[in-house]
Amino acid sequence: MKLAVGLLLLLGGLLAGCSDHGNSLQDFPARSVTLDGKNYQYRVWLPKNRDPNKKMPVILFLHGSGARGDDNTSQVDTLFWAIKPVKEKFDFIVVAPQCRPNTFWGSQEMADYALATLDQSVKEFDGDPQRLYLVGFSLGGYGVWQIAAGNPGKFAALVPVAGGVVEHPTDRLGRSAIIPSVGAILDSPDPFGAVAKVIGQTPVWAFHGDKDDSIPVQFSRNIVKALQENGSTNVRYTEYVGDGHQILGKAIAEPGLLDWLAAQRLP
Repeated sequence: MKLAVGLLLLLGGLLAGCSDHGNSLQDFPARSVTLDGKNYQYRVWLPKNRDPNKKMPVILFLHGSGARGDDNTSQVDTLFWAIKPVKEKFDFIVVAPQCRPNTFWGSQEMADYALATLDQSVKEFDGDPQRLYLVGFSLGGYGVWQIAAGNPGKFAALVPVAGGVVEHPTDRLGRSAIIPSVGAILDSPDPFGAVAKVIGQTPVWAFHGDKDDSIPVQFSRNIVKALQENGSTNVRYTEYVGDGHQILGKAIAEPGLLDWLAAQRLP
């Protein structure tokens, strides 16, 4: 009897997981964009009560390394769970491209693709070009700094979660493929200071766990310090004591983050 009950509970859990996965895909309709004759897919999340006559802020979300692929599904699973607890007050359009296998967001191809999905979504859903936000987790946190550094003035705010600036310790892939201007920055004697100088006054709220064993917390500490020393007047840093790498959901639910983000706009 206990075995039967256990199997029923396991089956119920599996079915619930499948249902949540199905809901995540349903909540993120698929789209595609073509660059240089090559087709790339992505997904978009729209607030349930979106007013089609009102311009809305748009988040470009860059996922972590574990979601790389070309199935156009893996990138939304973690994001779905991160948004779910706060989705009633999550008044942003979210664009979720998927980084191809064996590459990274700071490569020229993936950066161009990510930006193309953002631009296309702004046009399709009447997004507010003055309120474009770049948010990324882990590998995507690297992407936030690298894409922002390669496209200064594009974004109204940056939210890197458990990311870094210098070369990713577990993804030393395609160094020659990186955005040329960013490659020069990262090769400078002080890459943190160089990135901070290019980022300038773009508002930043960075997050990291102090027990992160995947991306050293010192990376976030260094770039935040560099931004402050460079004169940034709107940089925030939240470090979670005792937390490891998986902090995306906690960061998205951080009190004040969504209001702060929505208030940022280009000059």
